[in-house]
Amino acid sequence: MIADTPESASERPTMSDAEAEAEATADPAASRSRRLWVPLVVALVALLLVAGAAWTAVAVRKEQQAQDRDDDALAAGREAAVAFTSYDYRHIDDDLDRVASRSTGDFRQQFTKALGALSAAIKKAHGVSLGEVSQAGIVRSTDDTAVVIAAVDATITNRSTQGESTRRYRLQITLNLVDDDWLISDISPVA
Repeated sequence: MIADTPESASERPTMSDAEAEAEATADPAASRSRRLWVPLVVALVALLLVAGAAWTAVAVRKEQQAQDRDDDALAAGREAAVAFTSYDYRHIDDDLDRVASRSTGDFRQQFTKALGALSAAIKKAHGVSLGEVSQAGIVRSTDDTAVVIAAVDATITNRSTQGESTRRYRLQITLNLVDDDWLISDISPVA
């Protein structure tokens, strides 16, 4: 039979915590490597956080710019609807010029060509119309075009009517962004 050694477990030499750590880090290259990795990992995490914050800020800014653009286009569409449905025979040329000056492209050419006949007909009838947008919204938009639908109620008087009458228009207004200004490129009725 083999006998136990005379030393009991309590008599065996033990290592202090400092000695155990020193033995575990006896390899100086491993110790240096660990000291380099910790700051690199911290720097990488910080870089990822900054990049994520920057990406979020850019996305929020783009969204805000798109919202601002749509707000401007909607306001221009509302103004176009009012200008198109509001006139007074006593200053009809100014009223029609207001629409023409807010127009572009083929629409501007066609509208300008029709100004003389339109002005004469409104003067002859003593026509007065006051348009008011009751609802409007953007159907679609890009960076340089927008389509607005507007519901307009126009109060109309002229020589052929007894008193005021109300006409309801539903207009589709196409706008183009020209030199930071939304201009009418088409107006058509919506059935």
